[in-house]
Amino acid sequence: MTSVRKFVHFAVLITFAASAISIATAQEDSPTSPRTIRFDDESTQLHDLTRESVESEVIFQTTGNDPYITFEIPATPIKDRHWVLGMDVFCAEGIRNLQLFYGKPWSEKRRVDLPHLSRSEGWTTYACDLSLGQEFLREDAPLWLRLDFGNAANRRFRIRNVVLRLENEFELEKRHQKAQRIQQLQQLDEQIASYYQTQFPIEITNVRHDSDQILVDGKAVGKLSTANLSLIVRGLTDVSAASAKVGSRSIVRPVRIKADGTFEVQIPATPHSSLRDTGTRFQVVSISSQVDSDGQRSTTPFSAVHHVDAYDADEAKRLAPTPTLQAAKGMTCLSELTPEHVKELDLKHGSVNIVLNGLLSTTPRRGYESMMIRGRELYINHGAMKHLDRRVQMGRDAGLVMAGILLIPNTSKAKRRSESPSLQHPDADPAGAYTMPNLVDEESAKLYAATLDFLAHRYSEGNLRIDHWIVHNEIDAGWQWTNMGEVPINVYLDHYFRSLRMVDAATRRVNPHARSFISLTHHWNLHDPPHWRWYRSKDIIEALIRHGEVEGNFAWALAHHPYPESLWESDTWNDDVEFSMNATMFTLKNWRVLDDYLHTSRMRDPDGNVRAVLLSEQGFHASETNRESLKQQAAAVFYTFDQIQRCSSVLAFDYHRPVDSRSEGGLHLGLRGLGSPEHPRGIAKPAWEAYKSIGTEFESEVRSQYELPWER
Repeated sequence: MTSVRKFVHFAVLITFAASAISIATAQEDSPTSPRTIRFDDESTQLHDLTRESVESEVIFQTTGNDPYITFEIPATPIKDRHWVLGMDVFCAEGIRNLQLFYGKPWSEKRRVDLPHLSRSEGWTTYACDLSLGQEFLREDAPLWLRLDFGNAANRRFRIRNVVLRLENEFELEKRHQKAQRIQQLQQLDEQIASYYQTQFPIEITNVRHDSDQILVDGKAVGKLSTANLSLIVRGLTDVSAASAKVGSRSIVRPVRIKADGTFEVQIPATPHSSLRDTGTRFQVVSISSQVDSDGQRSTTPFSAVHHVDAYDADEAKRLAPTPTLQAAKGMTCLSELTPEHVKELDLKHGSVNIVLNGLLSTTPRRGYESMMIRGRELYINHGAMKHLDRRVQMGRDAGLVMAGILLIPNTSKAKRRSESPSLQHPDADPAGAYTMPNLVDEESAKLYAATLDFLAHRYSEGNLRIDHWIVHNEIDAGWQWTNMGEVPINVYLDHYFRSLRMVDAATRRVNPHARSFISLTHHWNLHDPPHWRWYRSKDIIEALIRHGEVEGNFAWALAHHPYPESLWESDTWNDDVEFSMNATMFTLKNWRVLDDYLHTSRMRDPDGNVRAVLLSEQGFHASETNRESLKQQAAAVFYTFDQIQRCSSVLAFDYHRPVDSRSEGGLHLGLRGLGSPEHPRGIAKPAWEAYKSIGTEFESEVRSQYELPWER
């Protein structure tokens, strides 16, 4: 989908809660009322497709290379608004090449290509604009449609809440705005790409905090067209590639180049100076003498933007180094287990989700307590803080190195507007489970920085210590897990890199041993990722390396999720994957290739060390009722550690999850089964015993109970 026409007509549309309520309650006595479409109705026909109804869901599985369902829709009177076919979908693998045929007999002349059904490891809403086929719609009679689900067998997916409706106010407004927005985004994307390829005549080589000042060093590396150079501060909401403007209150310091081509700028800055705020960056520019109507002066960049490299040692806490880990056993969702379970498994690493929404407020609220954060009075959600305390302390009491996963759950636009400032990105589409932080609005960006400062300080030592900070979730699958709307990759990454650098600044300033991790799925080099919704992990890592070369290298680390090729199959040793950096995905089978890549010189951190890796979320599906599946899951546990013990970059493997969940679309990834009144934490599967045995004297005995195909 590259054309504006396709983008406008085939945007994935999201129904707000209010729309969902109107669908459920509407009287279907008007030609334009929303109409429920039954995919489990007897009148529908299936081809290369099986169907099973479970409560309000329909579970489909493709059985051949031409899977489709035929169904009838009511008359669609011509209206100013477009007709939309919407549904909720859970499809872990995604489906390419969806098509819609209008009217029997089916004909290629009445076919419309639909946008891909994006991979979604959770429920998401898919909708298509039927009005692209306006000439085929029937105003006077019902019409048969045929929906083709790609051209591959063995695709499993679930559908619910299928409805024919007119686009709502939100969708109408969005459709009208999108064409203009697309053009603006494309221009910004090109501008950012150009910025990272520009050879600036000035290079800032180091920025460091001392006890009472900030020191900025640099040098001339090219021809200078002016001697009138200044050092300015770039704000949290600034896109590095966009030229800055300065006003009467802007911090400006002259830059004087010495005879040897170097310079040093000393900026007085007390410990609570705003110049030390999390996310502050610096740039050398030439400032125009002309003042615009807003009292601002434009600038011309002479250097790239540069982040802080070193923080005041007196500001850091005196902490022991993080315990050394290599291929250690870890676990997600620790709160599902008892402390005894954690000790039984002999875990060394664990992770907790940290929900950022509502943790801090700029104004007093009930249940919030006043707290000074970097010289500013803010208000902390006491209940949320104590809840997080308990979960972190549980792991720490068991001796675990802890990771915190920073998440911003997606709520409705109406709720976002009521929470001002808001951490949720203003352009986030409701299809996403989580959003990118709001680094567009100044006050929202400051609230995000303050939230990070609070977390970094509180969770830095003792039984509340967190050393690993995972910045958002699976950012390559941005539409689902870190949503900021449909945006091109450079725009998306500019926003994410600012967030990643802010986490690094907030945590490393207090805990020098802290590390910030970028989170990626097992997909690496997708051939055709959904346009402006998914991004190739390979491109993201390359962009992050280049970002460090341009704006200052820092010790970022990798949180990777090497699930099996199919989430429904645990035999990951049979994955069809390449052993090269052009591999479509990295699973445990070929992860050694990625480990080798991390050892290359360009990939290393500023001190020349191999970047740390957490395999921070991955599990193996096994139904409690399938004996072979249970055996295979246990075998996969042994295979996992056989593989990662050969990868020196891997600190830990965090198994996801300890207990089966009913909210993962039918996947049963737990080491224990579904909870029940008799067994609230489920019954242990064979994989529980396998996981427990890893690294113990009993491992050989437990391994001998299974056929391990890779050892034959």
